[in-house]
Amino acid sequence: MALFRRLDRIHGHVIPAPRLTRHALKRFLLWLLLPFLLLCLAGDVALYFLFREVFGRCYGLLCLFS
Repeated sequence: MALFRRLDRIHGHVIPAPRLTRHALKRFLLWLLLPFLLLCLAGDVALYFLFREVFGRCYGLLCLFS
């Protein structure tokens, strides 16, 4: 992408192209990925108890091993 390859000059100083940093990766993991995984975990636990208690059926991979 040409957007990330260009070099800008401000008052004669070369400004490096934008790039992803470790801090940006940490922020991505903390603010986007972790809540998504926690939401998926909560949904999975809710479905497990729904199937187990309400329908009296096995749910997920545990059925294969029992």
